[in-house]
Amino acid sequence: MRVLVLTAKAIWPLHGGAEIRNFNLLKETSKHHDVFSLSFLLGTDPAEHVAALSPLCRRVETINLPRPRASRVRHALASVAGSSRPFVLSEYHTGEMRSAVARMVRDEKIDVIHAHCLHVGQYVECKGSAAMVYDAHNLEHLLWDRFARVQKDPLRRAFVRRQIPKFVEWERRIGQMAEKVVMLSEDDQREFLRIAPGSDVAVVPNGADVEFFQPRPGVDEEEHSIIYFANFGWPPQDDAALHLHNDILPLVRREIPGVRLYLVGRTPPPAIRALAAENVVVTGMVPDIRSYIQRAAVVALPLRVGSGQKHRVFQSLSMEKALVTTSIGSEGIALEHDRTALLTDDPARFAEYTVALLRDPARRRRLGRAGRELIQTRYEWRANYAALERVFEDALRKRR
Repeated sequence: MRVLVLTAKAIWPLHGGAEIRNFNLLKETSKHHDVFSLSFLLGTDPAEHVAALSPLCRRVETINLPRPRASRVRHALASVAGSSRPFVLSEYHTGEMRSAVARMVRDEKIDVIHAHCLHVGQYVECKGSAAMVYDAHNLEHLLWDRFARVQKDPLRRAFVRRQIPKFVEWERRIGQMAEKVVMLSEDDQREFLRIAPGSDVAVVPNGADVEFFQPRPGVDEEEHSIIYFANFGWPPQDDAALHLHNDILPLVRREIPGVRLYLVGRTPPPAIRALAAENVVVTGMVPDIRSYIQRAAVVALPLRVGSGQKHRVFQSLSMEKALVTTSIGSEGIALEHDRTALLTDDPARFAEYTVALLRDPARRRRLGRAGRELIQTRYEWRANYAALERVFEDALRKRR
């Protein structure tokens, strides 16, 4: 089979959750099929991306997509004025990509297009003779609905809400035109079928590299330390860091005054950098996130906005760390409260659980061991690929 992997940004380096899923599924696909890669690059140097993918792909092609502020404002205004596309889809809708998809399908005799995220799923109309597998990653309408709920600015909240029906329409359109749709969980599958009945929707979960993310002997935990790690600059992840610092950490400090919080991740925006203080460490980019995860006593992921499965949950549990998270953080993952993690949406209860774990090393170890066992059993990439292989086969059979 000849598979074209289509992505909205560079797959390598693995800075975020989308890149982690894109790379690991591409790597597994390359063990069984001829893989071709076509990606937008958001004004970045393609060298690392091409170097990482070339050993796995028959061909790696990129299209530069500069996103100047003026262009983003123009697309936003067009969306308000009546464009049928959500403004973020308009940014990624270019004649150059349309031509490139059609050309690669024709010249390389592509059997299946594996399109990651709605941004490039919209190119389903260019699939030609190939079957399209739309890998949604997120339910965009759900993500934006949750984003609207935490907006304090009424104008921004109104703008975000106007995007939601546009996302629903495009998710429905792509779902009905693609041979197969891939969601991360059964909950997401049910929601997609609600808005796009008749779509052929399968489940291929996210996963973890359990050999890379594993407990590291000889690295001691730092007493009374909490880590939140993220790909900063993405508003839902920034929101969780601010929520943790402003609403939860003060409650923890009432019980443990000397607790130290680590906010770890690349490109923290000014609002996150401004949190740096005594016992609040904002690191920026770090060479190896594993050393920070290993040293922390507790991983806190108080996500209020988001959709899909969170790689940070998989990575934390793979390293046998005690985790406190929310219903959105645990969404689509078979976590059990007080067996594999502690779960709550209430800030006071979140602080209470964090304090309890900071004071109880034995409980932390118990949760960590059960968490890693869960990941090894249900969320390892090689096992997940078997489900994707069936999706490819079904899509090709339908197209033929």
